Amino acid sequence: MKPSLEPLVLRSQPDVGDVHPLSPQFRAVEVRLMNGSDIEGKVLYAGPQSWQVEESFVLRPAA
Repeated sequence: MKPSLEPLVLRSQPDVGDVHPLSPQFRAVEVRLMNGSDIEGKVLYAGPQSWQVEESFVLRPAA
C-alpha cells in the first residue's frame, strides 16, 4: 500500500490500534500530532508482512 497523495480526512483524532480508513488490514501503531502546520499530524500504520505506511491527517468533525 502506498501513502495517500492528500492527507486523510478523519472525524476524530486517531488512536493506536485504529484501523486505516481505506485499508482495514492496516492498524495504527504510532500517532504524532503536529502544531503550527497545515496538517494535524501523522499516523504510522502497520499491515501484513511487516509493511508500514505513514499518512498525514486533518480533522473534520461531523456536522
